[in-house]
Amino acid sequence: MTHNNEAKLTKQGASRVYVLFYSFFLIPFMVTVCGALFFLLFRFITFETDDASELLNQVKIGSASKRWQSAFELSKVFNSPEKIPSDPSFKNQMVSAYNHSIHDDPLVRAYLALAMGVTRDEFYSDALSIGLDDENRESRLAAVQAIGMVGTKTALPKLQEILEKSQFTDERLATTISMGMIGDKNSIPLLQKLLEDEEPNIQWDAAIALAKMGDTSGAFIIANLLDRDYLDAFPEVDEAEKNQAIMVAIEIASMIKAKGLEPKLVTLAESDGNLKIRNAAMQTLESAYKRTI
Repeated sequence: MTHNNEAKLTKQGASRVYVLFYSFFLIPFMVTVCGALFFLLFRFITFETDDASELLNQVKIGSASKRWQSAFELSKVFNSPEKIPSDPSFKNQMVSAYNHSIHDDPLVRAYLALAMGVTRDEFYSDALSIGLDDENRESRLAAVQAIGMVGTKTALPKLQEILEKSQFTDERLATTISMGMIGDKNSIPLLQKLLEDEEPNIQWDAAIALAKMGDTSGAFIIANLLDRDYLDAFPEVDEAEKNQAIMVAIEIASMIKAKGLEPKLVTLAESDGNLKIRNAAMQTLESAYKRTI
């Protein structure tokens, strides 16, 4: 892979909270953010088609640059469910292209993995599970993310292995998020251990994952995310990101109704400077905690 098109399929900017939005709202982060940045950086060809079969054909027969661009475009197209082909022939061709991409530019393999993930189709589980063993870290990271989108429970042992052995924060973070997306309660003990991880992002997403599975052991972390003073301790997080983190925490607080969250919600509802946050906190207090401000 050339230096000019080396993808950074991991962190974007200095944000430490972007993963909250990816994890909770199930947004394919690499497709929506990294891909958009890629367009701005390289100004590559504007495709005249959004036909999935034609794009997949370009992945298979196109030039080196055309292949990864087509794979990326395919991952974008699949954000519209009505444009995802359902016929077995296309699915088999996708798997075949992904299998052959092990010898191609890692960008091709990474974007194909993300495209399969965006479909939320378990048909792709076996192929993506193989991608978890990729030597290339970026294509492996894409497989980790896609496995979470698809919800492949059989991949949990491998995800746990990656989480325990990987020395890369971005990879451990993506694995935590994917385990939360899969939502298998067998992963609760490991996620509980991650509440004490040295990386705040991993703590946060472990707490969110647990809450979505009905486990309140990470409620103290959710309480932190409802606290502006806590978020202010992270100077690399801008105001918009803090607001979104708080909104996510408010939504989680409506799910688990754990002790210690109500006072934080009251503070937000009564005095937060952001009207949207005040309203969201008031609504959660009224609907989940039966308290009117």
